Amino acid sequence: MTDLSNAVAELANEALAEDGALDPAEIHVLMDNLPVGVALVDAALKVRIFNRKARQLLDFPDSLFTPGMPMLRELFLFNARRGEYGDGDPEVQADDLVELSRKREPHQFERDRPDGAVLDVRGEPLPGGGFVTIWTDITARKRAEREAEARARQLDLVMANVPGKLSFFDADLRCVYSNQRELVFGGVATGDAGKTLRDLVGDEVYPEIEGYFRRALNGETTAYQRPFTRPDGSAGYLQVSSSPHRAPNGEVIGLFTIGQDVTSLMHTEEALKERNAELEAANAALATTHQQLVQTEKLASIGQLAAGVAHEINNPVGFVSANLSTLGTYVGNLLALADTCERSLREVAPEGSAALRAFEAARAEADLDFVRDDIVALLDESRDGLDRVRRIVQDLRDFSRSGGNDQWQMASLETGLNASANIALTDMKHRVTVNREYGDTPELECLPSQLNQVFLNLIVNAGHAIADPGTITLRTGVSDDEAEVWVEVADSGCGIPAENLGRLFDPFFTTKPVGQGTGLGLALSYGIVEKHGGRIDVRSTVGEGTTFRVCLPRVRPTPA
Repeated sequence: MTDLSNAVAELANEALAEDGALDPAEIHVLMDNLPVGVALVDAALKVRIFNRKARQLLDFPDSLFTPGMPMLRELFLFNARRGEYGDGDPEVQADDLVELSRKREPHQFERDRPDGAVLDVRGEPLPGGGFVTIWTDITARKRAEREAEARARQLDLVMANVPGKLSFFDADLRCVYSNQRELVFGGVATGDAGKTLRDLVGDEVYPEIEGYFRRALNGETTAYQRPFTRPDGSAGYLQVSSSPHRAPNGEVIGLFTIGQDVTSLMHTEEALKERNAELEAANAALATTHQQLVQTEKLASIGQLAAGVAHEINNPVGFVSANLSTLGTYVGNLLALADTCERSLREVAPEGSAALRAFEAARAEADLDFVRDDIVALLDESRDGLDRVRRIVQDLRDFSRSGGNDQWQMASLETGLNASANIALTDMKHRVTVNREYGDTPELECLPSQLNQVFLNLIVNAGHAIADPGTITLRTGVSDDEAEVWVEVADSGCGIPAENLGRLFDPFFTTKPVGQGTGLGLALSYGIVEKHGGRIDVRSTVGEGTTFRVCLPRVRPTPA
C-alpha cells in the first residue's frame, strides 16, 4: 500500500476503535478533506464512513447517507438499479456483491465510470474486522497513457508507410532501428536491427558508400545516388540521404538515413530534358513566324468575344432597368396606398380598438417606417449598379469596336485607349493611379481592335512594372507637322536597363519571371503598329519609369 493508503487505513482503524484517540467528528472532517475517496465498512457490512470525495467520484446522492449511514447492500443495490453492473436482476447483483465483500480479501482494479472517468479501486481488510476501500481518480493519467499508446501506434503506421527505407545507426554504424521496407541502400540483405552497415550492404558496396555515412557521423548531412538492382530484379537508381543524430550536449551519437528508389524520378527528368529540347526547337520555329501570328484571328477573336459578352449583358440590363423603374412606381403606389389605409383606419376606428391595435402591431412587425426609407435607398443603389454595368458594357464595346471585325474604319484612339485602360487596370486600381492628358486628336482610319490590343499590352506591362503604389499616365497628341497622331503610355515603375532596350521587341524576350510572360506581347504590338505604317519608341530610366510612344500616320498607308 502507498503512504496515503496506510494513513487512511490507520484512520479507519481509529474510527472503528471504541477508545480511539480521535473524536469521530474529527475523523469525519479528516476523511472529507482527503484527495481520494474513502469508504469504511465494519464487520457487519454497515457503512461507517463514506467521505465527500467518494460520493463525488461515484456520483452518489447525499440522500443515501442521511439521516444515517446505510448498509453496504443499499449502495450496491442503488448502483445495480442504475445499470452500473450491466444487465441482470439488481437484487441478485447486490446480494452477490455483498457475499463477495464478506470474504474481506485485498483487491485492486481499475473501473471505467459511465461519465468517462477512470478510477483506481483498492480494498484492504482491517485487523478489527471490516474493510476500507480507496478510490483514486486516475482519469488524466489513463487518458495520457491511452493517447501515448495511440501516438505510438500512429508513429508505427507512419514509419511503415514512409516511401523509403528509414533507419537509425549508432556511432559504430550498427543498425538500431529499421522500418519494414525493402532495403534500398544498394546492398544484398534485408536490414535488421543489430546488423552493421557492412553486413547489410556487403563487402562490394560498403567501400563505395562508407564515406557518406562517416561524414554524417562527423556532423554533415550527406546524400548519394547510385545504380542498384531493384527487388524485382530490374535496374534502377537509388538515393540515400543521411543526417547526424545529436545528444542534448551536441555530441553526434548516430545518424538517420532514408533510402528511396528514384528510378521513376530519374526517368521523368530525362523525359523532361528531351521535352525541353523539343520546346526550345518549337520556340525557335515560332520566333521565325511571329509575323504570321499577327495575321491570324487571335487578335480579332478578343474583340469578337468582348463584343459578344457586351451584347449578351446589354439585353438583360435593359429589361432589368425597365423593371426596376416600374418596380419603383409600384412601390410608391403601394406605400401611398398604405398611408391612405392608415389614415382611413385611424379616422373610423376609435383609439384603442382591436382593429387599430392589430394594424399597429402589424405595422411595427413590418417595420414600415424603416422599409419606407430603405426601399428608396435600395432602388437608388440598384440603379447605380446598373449604370456601372452599362459603363462596363460600353468599355467592352469600345474595346472590341464593332465586334472586333478586322476592317479599316475611322475611330478615336482616345476612346479605344480609355476602354483598354478600364479593362487592363481592373485588378490594379488599389495601387495604380491613372492620369489622362489627351490632346485634340482627330479620328484615324485604322484597325481599332488591333490597336486596342497594342494599348492593352502597353498598359498591362506598365502596371506590372509598378511594385508599389504608382502612376500610369496616358497621353495623346498630334505631331508638329500634323502628319502623325501619337499615344503615350508612361509609368513610374522600375524602368528597363539600357542593355535590354534593344531587345524589347524580339519574339519571346521577356524580363518577367519564368511563367509570368511569353515575350510575345511587344513583338505582336510592334507588328500591328508596323502594319499601320507607324512605329513604337521607348525611353526608360532605371528606378524612375518607362514611356512607350506609338506614332501612327494620319493617312492610311498604301498596301505593298
